[in-house]
Amino acid sequence: MKNYTMESAIENFEELMEHAQQGLYVTIIGTDKREYQLMLEPLPPNKPRKPGSLKGKIKIADDFDEPLPEFKPYME
Repeated sequence: MKNYTMESAIENFEELMEHAQQGLYVTIIGTDKREYQLMLEPLPPNKPRKPGSLKGKIKIADDFDEPLPEFKPYME
């Protein structure tokens, strides 16, 4: 595990990323005296989209295409 202050973490960001990529836990001590950890965590695989999954959940108002009252002066 590697420990850095916020200032040294900013200066050595590439080094921090390399340590995290190697599987090491990187701890950054913030200016608020709290500890923050930088670690490598793979993203979950994207689930395939399911067509039509939102069908019936989105409503469009009947007057959707009507001009807005705020633009009436511009349309005259």
